Amino acid sequence: SSTNTSNAGNDFPFYRLSDTYLMRAEAKFRSGDEAGALVDINYLRNTKRGQPAYTSLDLDKILNERGYELYWEGNRRTDLVRFKKYTAPRAEKDFVTPDYKILLPIPLSAIEANSTLVQNPGY
Repeated sequence: SSTNTSNAGNDFPFYRLSDTYLMRAEAKFRSGDEAGALVDINYLRNTKRGQPAYTSLDLDKILNERGYELYWEGNRRTDLVRFKKYTAPRAEKDFVTPDYKILLPIPLSAIEANSTLVQNPGY
């Protein structure tokens, strides 16, 4: 048991079942089980949003579904990096982002506190 009784203020009070379905669908798809991934994606499309079922699936459709279901969850940057779309132009961003910006800069205060840290390239 923990003796820490302070509130860190970084708790999430719930976990989205939709995210679990989407993670499982992506894992199934990436391991070659498109049929299994379609079951999970179509469950969300039909049950949650009343959308027609997909008959085939690709990574772009999975990324889109993550966007529809997790619009306010704060996962989009991570998803775009994982799906290799972060640097590409998209809505409200009509330019290519340099690849070095996939990694964020290490804060100067961390580098000052630990001289063995080396700043990420480009920063």
